[in-house]
Amino acid sequence: MSKSTEAISRGIDTSIKNPVLFLPYLAPILIQLIFTALAYLFPIRYYYFIEMPNPFINLFGSLIASILGFIAGCMLVDMSNDVISGYQINIRKSLNLVIGKIGTLIIAAVIAALCSITIILLPIALFIIVIAIIDKLDAIESTKRAFDFVIKNLGEVIIFIIIVIVVGVVFSYGFSLIPIIGPYIGTIISWLLNVVFTVSAVYFYLSLRPPPPPPPPPPEA
Repeated sequence: MSKSTEAISRGIDTSIKNPVLFLPYLAPILIQLIFTALAYLFPIRYYYFIEMPNPFINLFGSLIASILGFIAGCMLVDMSNDVISGYQINIRKSLNLVIGKIGTLIIAAVIAALCSITIILLPIALFIIVIAIIDKLDAIESTKRAFDFVIKNLGEVIIFIIIVIVVGVVFSYGFSLIPIIGPYIGTIISWLLNVVFTVSAVYFYLSLRPPPPPPPPPPEA
């Protein structure tokens, strides 16, 4: 089994065995569902007979959900690191870590977003936040280490990203096509998949990153 498929498998297994990992995403899921419902309740009418869900309500809800989802995602990286490393999950500790590094994480997120614009740098974007939290680095150092990590594991990283994209599109988009309840189910599935893929990305990075350098020898007496 390749490291990419192993990471996805471990992400699913770890998420199922530790349902508390889904907890940070409850807030953005609820916000997204509420605003999706409001968009249908207050549609925009075209030519007096064509109605569409209100895009402005959807956009505002997506913005709020994205902000909460960003915080939840950063928390999830730290929580995943704890459970994979054999430590107990502590939601408050993870939240405090994210709040304490919020400036660094916002800068890292901006860099990741810029990288995501170009498909070539998408693999870099995927690991910048993960590295910033796990290795406790600033945004610039996290970006440098992400480049180094991806270059050294390019084949596995590409396979990992293809799996994430294909599974995400098939499930979230597929369910969203169901009449009436489709948008709600698609939204929930998309957020739940984010949990699994985040845990998988953390395991993927931990399993392939270079080991830390050995401590310096004690000074001679």
